[in-house]
Amino acid sequence: MKKTIYILLAFLALASHLQAQSRQTFIAKGDSCVKEYDYHTAIFHYQEAQKMKNDAEVQTKLADCHYQRNEYRKCFDLLNGISEDSLNHDMMRKKYYLLGNLKMQVEQIWCGVAIVKRFPKDSRIVADLMRLYISDDFFQPNTAIRYGMQYCAQDSTNNEVNLALAEAYFHNKKYEESVETYKKVFANNDTTYTALYYTGNAYEYLNQPDSAVVYYRKAVGRYPQYAVGYYRLGVVEANLGYSEAAVAHLQQAVALYEPSKAIMAIIYRNMGDAKYNLKDYEAADAYWEAALSYSPNEELERKREEVRKEARR
Repeated sequence: MKKTIYILLAFLALASHLQAQSRQTFIAKGDSCVKEYDYHTAIFHYQEAQKMKNDAEVQTKLADCHYQRNEYRKCFDLLNGISEDSLNHDMMRKKYYLLGNLKMQVEQIWCGVAIVKRFPKDSRIVADLMRLYISDDFFQPNTAIRYGMQYCAQDSTNNEVNLALAEAYFHNKKYEESVETYKKVFANNDTTYTALYYTGNAYEYLNQPDSAVVYYRKAVGRYPQYAVGYYRLGVVEANLGYSEAAVAHLQQAVALYEPSKAIMAIIYRNMGDAKYNLKDYEAADAYWEAALSYSPNEELERKREEVRKEARR
């Protein structure tokens, strides 16, 4: 009887050992396919291993294959069943980005917070998390600033974090801090359109139009396809008395903007104001007439009448 039991136990141990070996063979084959970027075949081998033992190791490998194939829902379903403690840094990052691709922003926020807590030097996740906090969906610039300052306490030279921090300052109406932070970025030769535009906008709010013009001009030079840069530049130039330049830039804004009655009315009114400052009353009247065609305005109608009288003198 004892001999039979020993034989049975030995047989079970051998079967378990052979299964473990077989499972490791499937995992090894899957790993080999991954090295060749053959994720389709790798998934087959990992799924065979999964049938033998469905643990975090094989689930993570499967999730990574689905991520590489942009199969985000399958990847999420696998990762969602694994505790965060069992996920390495790379897979936590992938979970964060796939949540963004799945438009699950609340879950993405929590995942980002967990990553930053475990890996506080991950500047890319810190910056991306900050941008989430200043997005329209959440709009918590104070929280974004807190994360930015925590990171900058250990590294104040990271351009990506400083860009997010400067934008958070701007949205929190801390315009001086925003300008100073953007200057750090410019000193590191990073001159994105958004950074230049927000710097010009911040100077405008600080009532420093001369500086605003400098950065708006740099912004439209950097990315001439954006209408809003030409529009803001033209408005500030008109206020400074650079009327000819203002008209030229507002005309470019008109050409780039999609037809929007409110926007077009504002643009044509500013163009009329600029022509009025140049004492070109006929052109001013024409631009104001165009503005009124988009949006009736009694005040502007009265101004047109006054200009016509002045032109007849």
